[in-house]
Amino acid sequence: MPARKANPKRKGKKTGFFTKAVLVVNILIAGMLLLAYMAPVINPKTFWPVSFFGLAYPFLLFANVFFVLYWLISKPKFALISALCVLVGWSYITKTIGFRSQTGNNAPKSSENMIRVLTYNVHYFQKFDAKRDTATKQQMLDLIANEKPDILCIQEFFTRQKGVYNFKKILKEATGLPYLYFESSNGNDFEQTGLAILSRYPIINQGHIAFPNTGSGNEAIFADVKYKKKLVRVYCVHLQSINFQPEDYQYLNEVKQINTNVKSSKRIGSRLKQAFIKRSEQVHILKEHASGWNAPKMVCGDFNDTPVSYAVNYMEDGMQNAFQEKGSGFGITYNGDFPNFQIDYILASPQFSIRNYRVIGKKLSDHYAVRSDLELK
Repeated sequence: MPARKANPKRKGKKTGFFTKAVLVVNILIAGMLLLAYMAPVINPKTFWPVSFFGLAYPFLLFANVFFVLYWLISKPKFALISALCVLVGWSYITKTIGFRSQTGNNAPKSSENMIRVLTYNVHYFQKFDAKRDTATKQQMLDLIANEKPDILCIQEFFTRQKGVYNFKKILKEATGLPYLYFESSNGNDFEQTGLAILSRYPIINQGHIAFPNTGSGNEAIFADVKYKKKLVRVYCVHLQSINFQPEDYQYLNEVKQINTNVKSSKRIGSRLKQAFIKRSEQVHILKEHASGWNAPKMVCGDFNDTPVSYAVNYMEDGMQNAFQEKGSGFGITYNGDFPNFQIDYILASPQFSIRNYRVIGKKLSDHYAVRSDLELK
């Protein structure tokens, strides 16, 4: 029989232009995701551009997940590019998303051995928002009272010395919390704004931590409360705000409509850059102060920064993040005009067990209230 002729090798199917273009974009997005992983460890004072990638982390994460799904359908081998980048940063996924069911939904304290902590940026009880009426004020008071906190940390607190806006008196009566420390950062003899800590337990000591070269209202206070013959230090924090102006919010709305300009982009970028740097300075001051207290402590408040940021990760080093321990979903705590992120936190020292966590999704302020039950070991 005549020998069979060898079949020539089939040439591989060439990758088309569109596929190549998508691949290039995929590689760029994957590289940006890797840069985002550097944001929590690089001080913005040293190299601030990386902080922008940390801010964009949720979008970069979902873009890479999209590419994984896209390539699995068309060219599975290319799916490894984004898949590996996502898996490398798994710890940052768990900082951003809680893969568990709600642990504290409308739940009363299961034990009197727990301390119920509530932190809430009340946006001055909407006093300066012309769109709101006095009904909102009462709804916010009802929200706080219904949660029955033992420790209440309030940012952007507003009060007058007397009358219907004497919130020092009103809050104590509404919550039944007899002990209050209020530190005024701005105001006069008639009305003031600042930070406040209310407690069911006696406040033995209190103090103010000033941040240099910062805007009014960005500061920290602390109170040492006596709980079952032990002292627990409570920090109420409001780190550097971005200080967007009305024209900045107008620009952000234009971005949504793909109608942007270079000048506004630079202005927004500059504000974000300065805020990243100032928060890094502030969190170093706060961390140094807190490190001098070896007894149980908690740090609560508005960090104005995301889970994949330098400020949050530096402060939570050696502490427990209530959201990471017991939170579910994305834990979004900001509902204002800027893209919605988790920027409010409850951190606790290792002497505590974190029993639950809840974001109370009532849109009364530009922040949601955050609650957690902590048990002293």
